Amino acid sequence: MRGEKILLGILVIFFSLLMGPSLCIGKEASLTLIYTSNNLGEVEPCGTCPDGGDNGGLPRRSHYLKTVKEEVKNLLVLDAGDALVVSYFSEPRGREQARRRAEFVLKLYETLGYHALNIGDTDLGLGVGYLKGLQKKSTIPFLSANLREKKTGKPVFKPYLIKEVEGIKIGILGLVTADISPPIQKELKNYFIENPVKAAVETIRSLTSSCDHLILLAHLTRVEIESFVREVQSISIIIGGNDRSFVFPKQVGRSLYVQTDAFGIHVGRLNLNLLKGSYEFADILSRRLIQNKIEEIQEKIENPKHAKDMKGLKELQDILTEQKKKIPGSEGKNTYENYLVLMHPGMKSDLEIQRMIDSSRDLLKRALP
Repeated sequence: MRGEKILLGILVIFFSLLMGPSLCIGKEASLTLIYTSNNLGEVEPCGTCPDGGDNGGLPRRSHYLKTVKEEVKNLLVLDAGDALVVSYFSEPRGREQARRRAEFVLKLYETLGYHALNIGDTDLGLGVGYLKGLQKKSTIPFLSANLREKKTGKPVFKPYLIKEVEGIKIGILGLVTADISPPIQKELKNYFIENPVKAAVETIRSLTSSCDHLILLAHLTRVEIESFVREVQSISIIIGGNDRSFVFPKQVGRSLYVQTDAFGIHVGRLNLNLLKGSYEFADILSRRLIQNKIEEIQEKIENPKHAKDMKGLKELQDILTEQKKKIPGSEGKNTYENYLVLMHPGMKSDLEIQRMIDSSRDLLKRALP
């Protein structure tokens, strides 16, 4: 009997060791990443913004985020910088109005459920000391790996954040451009902006051993990003924002690079499946859209109503099938689907966010830059 118990114990330990890693260590994770940048303090549709029309607004963004939360299991909401203020204000009255507005915008971002906010160059015009005060009161971590104190050389804000999704650890790193306008540069008396590549290399060194994938919130110029990807090869996703224009998904070095426009007109959405140990990305949206079209055509082929169009339908189906074959496979790669979602007038709005805005009109007054 004792021998049987010992044997049973050995077997339990053996199977625990055998099965433990496969049960506890995630090898892949599905994640929906919502990304924005250059909101520039806008809370409602900006009719005077370039190409703004009646698009944009945080009430619409909030409602959209709520629908996404209902659809997906894992959600990460990030901002790549310049969320809080439209421009630099040197006059005391204009700066005070901008600060009050920025504080309110940050409260709205908290209500929307942002997980991290990168500090942009225009944000710095509010004053680094003021931003430090905002951070103490906010539930959203401010990120910046290269904004540092002159005396100590230490980062002013958290350089990075780590999130774990289904066993996959994701590091989120923030950088701000070193190309600062002279008026804002004067605000950095006790601070300095370190070269983004140098700061990133130092920070990433401590992240690569503990993270499976790294996301960079890059409020950098295109030149800085090009320099960055030549020197740093371990970033999975770069979310840009400095030049306020779209970047449709493209591979730069080993990184997937995306970016939205300004004033909250669009919201970026990446549906991701991340693999542990994989550094390649495959776009599966085009393959899925083509497959959907092939299936639609097949339904018509099987419907007698379309008998007279049979030849054309089959030819089109063959063309689409050949196009699908030319799309690179996704085996062993991280996959993504990217959407740029327009916050248009036909969308529903979050009434709670709208009420917060309506009751705070005095806070939202601001001088023109």
